[in-house]
Amino acid sequence: MLATPATAQFGALKKKIKKAAGPEDSTGASHGANANTAAPAQGGTIVLTSDVVNQLVTGLKAGQAERDAAAKDDSPYPRYIRGKKAYAVAKPKCEAAQAGWPQRAAANQKLNDKYSRLTQKMVDAMQKQDQKTAAIYQDSAMAMMDPSCVVKEPEQPKDYYEMERAIELRAENAEVKASGWTAAELAMVKERTDAILRGTPAADISASEKAAVSAKAAELKPLMGIEEQPVARAQKPAPAPTSVAAPTPQVDAQTSAGSSDMSNCMMKNMQTHQPQLEALGQRAQAAQKAGDQAAMMAIADTVQQIQMAGCMKR
Repeated sequence: MLATPATAQFGALKKKIKKAAGPEDSTGASHGANANTAAPAQGGTIVLTSDVVNQLVTGLKAGQAERDAAAKDDSPYPRYIRGKKAYAVAKPKCEAAQAGWPQRAAANQKLNDKYSRLTQKMVDAMQKQDQKTAAIYQDSAMAMMDPSCVVKEPEQPKDYYEMERAIELRAENAEVKASGWTAAELAMVKERTDAILRGTPAADISASEKAAVSAKAAELKPLMGIEEQPVARAQKPAPAPTSVAAPTPQVDAQTSAGSSDMSNCMMKNMQTHQPQLEALGQRAQAAQKAGDQAAMMAIADTVQQIQMAGCMKR
């Protein structure tokens, strides 16, 4: 047998290596079967080209779709999230209605009388230790101010964080699958994109990457949970207060007597309804601890109604 020349052996070996590595491109670089051509990399960092940004948007939309689907479920976590959103919308409406309620009630005697009857029934129910009926009458009185005042802040489920993490895990898996990247690659692209959108890009981020992300900023920001900050408007300086001499108060004997009668009337009401006022005070403390401003204002208004009952006609 003739020995195979060394040059022929090396040539055959070179062909095998070349075939395993994959075909060469125009630059002479080979691409293996697992190369990620949609995410060009430099030194292990994925470059944010337009195609990469579009790929990120696709992944983020898939994750958001998973969260939206979970939010429509009738399990405790979605119900709590929906309740929180409803309360956040209702709370400022109720506070505005409460602020204008005294003027509305004063201008409409029938409305004021109906409100007084409801609050009195609430006090009567509390005196009988019937908290359920008292809450019903309180809600009825609050609804007269505005329907938003009946919306309650929901109680957070005990396993809230476990349920939240489970949904986020499903959303992250959907993002990875739709983007075509690994979890580590997706996290890298998110981090670099987030830095650009927030105006804090790293030194290694190029101008072309900033341009690619900025072109999709309007679509990316809500998907990445970045809220637009409202533009602060310049406030005109308030005019300097004009020095005005305070008028000397004139004491009216009739007014002074009327104030004394009202004070005595209020004191009598407080003594008569002391158990109810103490119960209301306890409910106000509980509402304060829970941060329920609407309930606190409603209780304060009820206390005022009890104190002032019949005193304005004197």
